[in-house]
Amino acid sequence: LAKIVCMTDTTTIEVDGIEFEVRRRGMGRPLLVIHGWSADHRYMMADLEPNFDESSIWQRIYFDLPGHGTTTAPLWLNNQTQMFEIVTKFIEQVIGDQKFGVIGNSYGGYLSLGLVRKMPHRLLGAALLVPDLPDDFNNRQTTDALTIVEDMSLFGNLQSDEQWIPGGLVEHSQYALEEIRAHDMPGYRASDDDLLERLNKNYLLPVEVRHASEPFVQPSLIALGHQDATVGYERQLQLLPEFPRATVAVVDMAGHYLGRVERPKVFNSLVRDWIERVETSL
Repeated sequence: LAKIVCMTDTTTIEVDGIEFEVRRRGMGRPLLVIHGWSADHRYMMADLEPNFDESSIWQRIYFDLPGHGTTTAPLWLNNQTQMFEIVTKFIEQVIGDQKFGVIGNSYGGYLSLGLVRKMPHRLLGAALLVPDLPDDFNNRQTTDALTIVEDMSLFGNLQSDEQWIPGGLVEHSQYALEEIRAHDMPGYRASDDDLLERLNKNYLLPVEVRHASEPFVQPSLIALGHQDATVGYERQLQLLPEFPRATVAVVDMAGHYLGRVERPKVFNSLVRDWIERVETSL
């Protein structure tokens, strides 16, 4: 059973000896949010919460994957099969047998795709935001990084672990720099590099969820950056037959930071449209 420690909007549970802080926002139907590689829940909360208000029927459930944010990874965690099992057990404890929606970004989108294939009848809908999608040899179909609007004068005071930021943005702006510093960098700085190295050597999901066995018939969103040099967009477009009710967007002037950092107006429109479509189908 879940071990409740704090009866506010943040509770603590234990899964396979791993303690998770579960942060809930709002009331209603469960909506599980899964963050990306080496980050934590904070940037996802910053990306998504502007799309919900007090009248929302969704309870957003944020958490940090093992080795990310506040969740310590055990030494025995070495591969994605184990990670995927931990996520499914987390769902059993936090959501139980309720139906729920899922939003996953990047690596979280990869895990969310696994959930779509493992438990399609549990899901009310799925939003895959710049999802990672390696092939069976852990290769990705990407292009070189491209900066369309460049202004290197903005980056005169970068820290040593921030040197990547100019090359990671399609459009340079003070706003983008401040957003990454506020909501992304804290997560990157808290990640467990040893765990990431172990997982990177065993990155592929279990074979039974690497490929679709049936179409996913619930409302879906696949949002991609046209200039995404991290995970690409072309291979993700091959998911379309698996998602007959998906809106698929390849957004110009956006790379892997499609969200509040890159093209936030388009991103918010896509997320809100997906929420509306899921609610219409309830």
